[in-house]
Amino acid sequence: MPLLYRFDLIPVYKIIPLIAVFLVYLIFLLSDKTFSKKVFGFNSFREWKPLVIRIFAFFAFCVIAVLLFLPDSLFALPKQNPLLYLVIFIFYPLWSAYPQELIYRAYFYHRFGPLISNETLLIVINALLFSFSHIIFRNWVAIALTFLGSILFSYTYKKSNSLMVTFIEHALYGNIIFATGLGQFFYLPLNM
Repeated sequence: MPLLYRFDLIPVYKIIPLIAVFLVYLIFLLSDKTFSKKVFGFNSFREWKPLVIRIFAFFAFCVIAVLLFLPDSLFALPKQNPLLYLVIFIFYPLWSAYPQELIYRAYFYHRFGPLISNETLLIVINALLFSFSHIIFRNWVAIALTFLGSILFSYTYKKSNSLMVTFIEHALYGNIIFATGLGQFFYLPLNM
């Protein structure tokens, strides 16, 4: 599907297939008796401090990267179009981050974890698939950042066994990307 979008062979909004796949996998997970529904909660997660440190480090990384390579873009979206940024800030987590985490963490690890015993290999395969799905943005920055992001999200998911914690991390990273000026590598207008 990402290749079809990459070459403009599917004429529907990109969010539609993401939500469709999300709904199919959500139904699959909810109906699978071997899937622990506890994954949807916080599972007594207590390691917020390292997570917050990673989020602040990511924010600093993004600001420094934009200052070095795209100084005119620093905080451009919130400054130039605060309404669009507010819409992205609210809806990106719900319409993009949560569906992606359910697909690439909850479903992927439930379905393929038992088939691939080498955890490092499993995480790398997950990161490759996750970053590959971002070829629709047609730039190497999106692919590189999502590869690294996927490794972090997998680490959080494996450590917390919580879709909610992983979703929060993903949502915050995404909102930081859009706020700091790197969102230009991840945003396509709806008609594209």
